[in-house]
Amino acid sequence: MHVKSTKEYYRWFQNKSFVWSLIGCYVTFIYSTLYIMRPILNFLKATLGGYLNLSIVIIFLIMLSLVLVHIISNRECYGVSQYLWFAFISCLYGLIIYIVDVPEEQVHFIEYGILSGLIYIALTFDIHNNVYVYFLTIFIVFIFGAVDEVIQWILPNRIFDIRDIVLNGTAGILVQLLIAMVINKRKVVLVDNIVNT
Repeated sequence: MHVKSTKEYYRWFQNKSFVWSLIGCYVTFIYSTLYIMRPILNFLKATLGGYLNLSIVIIFLIMLSLVLVHIISNRECYGVSQYLWFAFISCLYGLIIYIVDVPEEQVHFIEYGILSGLIYIALTFDIHNNVYVYFLTIFIVFIFGAVDEVIQWILPNRIFDIRDIVLNGTAGILVQLLIAMVINKRKVVLVDNIVNT
């Protein structure tokens, strides 16, 4: 029996070069905005007040909605346990965003979660052991998070904080948990039936 990998569901992610290029551009965007992110968020904080945190929560909810739409559109492949895992991981992710309460860290938490998903997709082109891919993805996310903090240590308006490395890595862990316990836990028989039709 065969379970489709995540990348097979998204045609535009079937090109390895495209996915790695996307990751390169995405990481470059994260790193290149480190200097200007704080002034931008300070401006938005002054302009929007308490609505800035609400805006970040809305972005988070939009990301969750995209995953939920994927699950619902393939609902015949998923059982109750996948919905429960989705709810649990979503609540945990949202709770961390709420607890952090610092806009820059909230944005980074979302950014590194997205990065974790992209790296997972890229690695599945060459590595077919999902457990290995999960751990390698988390390791790479931690490395990118550490480089992020080193860049912040160099910048005059940012500081190095080991807690941020852990936070960025936690985002990577939660997304890998979501992929492992929800996205990749499809009902095998139903997937085979879909492939054969």
